[in-house]
Amino acid sequence: MTQQIILSTGGTGGHVFPALSLADELKERGYAVELITDQRGASYKDSKAFNGIHIIQLPKAGGVIGKIRQILSIVWQAFRCGGRFLRQRPAMVIGFGGYTSAPVILAALGLRIPFIVHEQNAVLGRVNRMMGAFAKKIALGMPVTRYANPDRSVFVGNPVRRSILEAQQLKQTTDNLRLFIFGGSQGADLFARIVPAAVALLPEVLQQRLTIVHQVREEILPQTRQAYEKTKAKIEALAPFYADMPNQLSQADLILCRAGAMTVSEVSVIGRAAIFVPLKIAMDNHQFWNVKPMVEAGAAEVILETDFTPDMLANKLQQLLENEPLRHALAENIYQFSHRDSAQKLADLIDASLKKY
Repeated sequence: MTQQIILSTGGTGGHVFPALSLADELKERGYAVELITDQRGASYKDSKAFNGIHIIQLPKAGGVIGKIRQILSIVWQAFRCGGRFLRQRPAMVIGFGGYTSAPVILAALGLRIPFIVHEQNAVLGRVNRMMGAFAKKIALGMPVTRYANPDRSVFVGNPVRRSILEAQQLKQTTDNLRLFIFGGSQGADLFARIVPAAVALLPEVLQQRLTIVHQVREEILPQTRQAYEKTKAKIEALAPFYADMPNQLSQADLILCRAGAMTVSEVSVIGRAAIFVPLKIAMDNHQFWNVKPMVEAGAAEVILETDFTPDMLANKLQQLLENEPLRHALAENIYQFSHRDSAQKLADLIDASLKKY
């Protein structure tokens, strides 16, 4: 009989992408894989990686009343998941963090279904922190993860999409310089304000060599385009979403982006020079910790939000764009942080845990 594995994630790409990568690997090993996520993950319902997708809705935890509502909703959804699990009897549950994982893991815990949690970031998230004490193992996406119990943890890396793994290729050297800017699933408004102003401060001859692809929210596309019109750079694309992210990453000479765990992991797998701007309000400042080891090893550049001004960015851009050997050194160094077999390692951990169970 085919064993079923339940994957549970929040609906953001940072949670769903590693689940997708693991699902591909598990299906090749003969498992049936289902995903439990929130409404944001509904867009993956047609993915061939999953045998089924179930949506859980949890209210936002705004204020005391909101937190109480969310807790009650988690308990209610845990009972609902428990009913489903009694019918399906999954062999194991894998939680990728986010509050959507909480009721799923609670249901597994109540029914004594073995589970593993996977933490993508360099700081163990709150749900994984709570549930990790009962997990078979805590699988880590980063070699050094704050708050992780070393006796219960094993490093596997962050499973990266196969399309990213396949996109790693040598960038052809040309006189033109390609800058790719993105920030989260809908682009960062901060980048839309600062980057065009920084590009305008670059020497004109350098601006003329620049080709820019920038992810920008739909609502601010007109003003961002207008700001770029004050520069001499070629604006190849401004869009809220790029379906060809692997190609955009691989063709870039320089990347400017946030420092979410999967962003950092994908840039390292592609092997490109990058400037990371950690999201200041990220829980436990985890984006800063995600990229800190790379910066210390000379594998990436970082600009904190408090320092992210047009002048600061222009100086950093000029330094990197005019220095090809430096860009190549950063690309080679960050590639040393990549882990291309993370999906296989996580699947191996699942196999081993099931055999013990």
